[in-house]
Amino acid sequence: MNYILHLDTTTKKCSVALAQNGELMIQKELLTEEFSHSEQLHPFIEEVLKESGLKSSSLSAIAISKGPGSYTGLRIGVAAAKGLCFALDLPLIALNTLEIMVQPYEVSPYSFIIPMLDARRMEVFALVLNSKKEILKPTFAEIVSSNSFQEFQGKGRLVFFGNGAHKCKGI
Repeated sequence: MNYILHLDTTTKKCSVALAQNGELMIQKELLTEEFSHSEQLHPFIEEVLKESGLKSSSLSAIAISKGPGSYTGLRIGVAAAKGLCFALDLPLIALNTLEIMVQPYEVSPYSFIIPMLDARRMEVFALVLNSKKEILKPTFAEIVSSNSFQEFQGKGRLVFFGNGAHKCKGI
């Protein structure tokens, strides 16, 4: 059996999941207005392993969302993942947060898919993909203005989503 422990600490949502052969088994997540990753991450890992009945030695790998996202959250998550991988002699799988955000969605009615994370003030981290989920513009930081994403406007339907998308609504 192939067991991968997944950690995400890039936003205010702290989450831990366990997958068996690519299928989600258990997930724990907390979304609060305050960052509490340092208090929640390790208990979530323990709870997920306990609920699954697995020991950490049964894991095949640790997957971490590598950002973009909260600098402090990233440091907490990556430090935990690296520590576990070192202690258990496991491979570390680092995945782009914005690419992960797109995976569960059917995007065919849209020409351009733009996941966004809030980077404070009027800035976002974004990625632009086409309807086949192929990357057209790799991860970048954007100060949202009326000129943002102009190269894609008028060339098809755009969809913005994620916790930074609200910044584009008025523009």
